Amino acid sequence: MMGHLELAEGARKIVEVCAGVVPGERVLIITDTGIPPSVAESLAAAAKAIARDVKVMVMPPLEMPGEEPSHVIAGAMGGADVIFTPTTQTLGHSAALAAALKRGARCIVLTACTEETLTSGGIEADFPALKPLVDLVAERFNGAGRVHVTSPGGTDLRLDVTGRKAASCSGICRTPGQMIGIPDLEVYIAPIEDRTEGRIVIDAAMTGIGLMEHPVTIEVEKGRVRSIYGGKEAERLRALLDKANDSACQVIAELAIGLNPRGRVRGVIIEDEGVYGTGHFALGNNSGFGGMNQAPIHFDMVYLAPTITFGDKVFMRRGRLCDLPVEFQALLNGPLPVDR
Repeated sequence: MMGHLELAEGARKIVEVCAGVVPGERVLIITDTGIPPSVAESLAAAAKAIARDVKVMVMPPLEMPGEEPSHVIAGAMGGADVIFTPTTQTLGHSAALAAALKRGARCIVLTACTEETLTSGGIEADFPALKPLVDLVAERFNGAGRVHVTSPGGTDLRLDVTGRKAASCSGICRTPGQMIGIPDLEVYIAPIEDRTEGRIVIDAAMTGIGLMEHPVTIEVEKGRVRSIYGGKEAERLRALLDKANDSACQVIAELAIGLNPRGRVRGVIIEDEGVYGTGHFALGNNSGFGGMNQAPIHFDMVYLAPTITFGDKVFMRRGRLCDLPVEFQALLNGPLPVDR
């Protein structure tokens, strides 16, 4: 276990740079017993250096991503200005957090955060410098229309995002009602729910499962999962969906790409999904970012080296963005996850 001094700089960056906490704000840190206590303690120490009203609440780990926290936790969210959630399962798609955001809170999600998340990899990114790139990519997503995604691992999927508006995790969360993940940098959009067709092959990581030892193949028809096959990870995914016991969990809810050049795929979903050179899809809920599918879970699935076409124009080729301004190309230089 690392000492607080080793975690202090990462925690300070999240609190000061990413969240922009200021004196007088009420800060709430929600964690659970599946996360190292040092993570919440370090965030609390960084917040207390600025704000007086800092509260840490510890709960048992939730069983499913997107599951609702207790009424006590939900009530505390309603009284906070800034919320940090280093939890085993994401609270980012919960109704409790949605209500808090509607009341003007802002939230940084730190799902499955480890001590290493605060000391190396994606946390080392220059978030303010990368924000204009994230904004540019979001603009391009907004005009995407019909989308075709392939990958070396075998993904071959067609989606339609016509009329849908992209959302993003930019690394900067200073606006009331805003939610982002850290060290996640990504742009994401909700596809039209019944127009996704083809095959997804997940060969990097999944929510609640971690790194892929065996790729998982998902066949999709009319926006819904029709079959899942592969090794032990496929069995675990089927079990999670069976446990959710809701047909809405079978819907392809999200199309996204990662944009953090310092990120590493290492089984921590809040970093994995934001790594430059990866894409991810999600199953389940997308009602919080412009979709129409309400479900009790949101399950992210990360794959390597996407080639993405918007209409007849190649937007990303084997994990690298195409037609970028020179200043952004310099920010993204370096090996991609598939090269490591």
